[in-house]
Amino acid sequence: MNLARVLALAGKEAREVRRDRLYLLLAFALPLILLVVFAYGMTTDVEGIGLVVIDEDGTPTSRRYAEGFLSTRHFVHARADAAAARGETALIDGRARVVLWIGPHFERNLNAGRPAEVLAQIDGAFTTSARTIHGYLEAINAQTNAELRTETMAAGGARTPSAGLVAPVQLQTRFLYNPELRSVVTVAPSLLMLVLLLVPPLLIAVSVVREKESGAIFNIASSTVTRLEFLLGKLIPVVVIGVANGLLLWVVVIVWFSVPFRGSVPQFALAIVLYVLATSGLGLLVSAAVRTQQAAIIITTITAVIVATQFAGMFAPLETASPVNRALARLFPAADFLAIVRGMYLRGAGIDIFWPELLALAAYAVLVLALAHALFHKRTTA
Repeated sequence: MNLARVLALAGKEAREVRRDRLYLLLAFALPLILLVVFAYGMTTDVEGIGLVVIDEDGTPTSRRYAEGFLSTRHFVHARADAAAARGETALIDGRARVVLWIGPHFERNLNAGRPAEVLAQIDGAFTTSARTIHGYLEAINAQTNAELRTETMAAGGARTPSAGLVAPVQLQTRFLYNPELRSVVTVAPSLLMLVLLLVPPLLIAVSVVREKESGAIFNIASSTVTRLEFLLGKLIPVVVIGVANGLLLWVVVIVWFSVPFRGSVPQFALAIVLYVLATSGLGLLVSAAVRTQQAAIIITTITAVIVATQFAGMFAPLETASPVNRALARLFPAADFLAIVRGMYLRGAGIDIFWPELLALAAYAVLVLALAHALFHKRTTA
């Protein structure tokens, strides 16, 4: 082995690395970005969970019991109509993850030495978070019971019978939409969001960049084909493929993974079309920014994985994420589509609940396609 030749080749490689901005970005910026993003995203803490309180007793004791949950950092008060199926509407549209139902005669039962029953309905769409929320509810209820026992023992008199109760307040919990807390019920539908965030952008980015690498883009630029015609010619086949994939994956989730679909099929198909248009627009943006197929593949793949796992609420409710993560999530269509997917699969919700998300997907698709059209014009005339 000739050390001089090795050093010469290493020096040549180092010079090429310095000239390759994408390589430098992947070598130094990507590790830092991944560390920061995953450190903030991969947290098991559950804070700021929306909690609906339905107090049918309406006494100072029942209000103080509910305040024991709302005074912690884990729960925030999500106001809902008490007559709206005991807060189920708030669970369906995502404003809350827990409904705490305090029945009538709560204070009277405690004063008489009888146990008071409270029902907590937990959204089971996020299996890990649902277990964590259940633990928080049990812990706060146990603390309240300890305080009630202490007060009873100190009061004596008419309240003495309560001192013999191990649990003055008996908390019953029920998991809605996923009673068995099966992870596949949550994960399998969510993967539609990830797959359709990865495949359509990848297909269209590679297709456009391939024209650049082969030089065929100059034939297009010198022909009578307009920018819009060229982009639509690239976009339409990818959208058709993406929608077909989405419907195929929808069937696989139902049949293979035994996850029932409770929503409307036409409404879900509309959501897929809008989402595929939006994600395909992201692929056009990538194709306008890079010149090689390898770069297009790397950027679209990394972006899809990071966005799907960290900025869409795939593993934990998005409201529990940091403010920075929630703001970044608004830059991509994944969170809106994931809310629709889970709402239709698990809760049977429809366009009456998710029309804001559908409008957001449509607006995002229009915006990103218009931006891609403008950037493509600059690249082809350069």
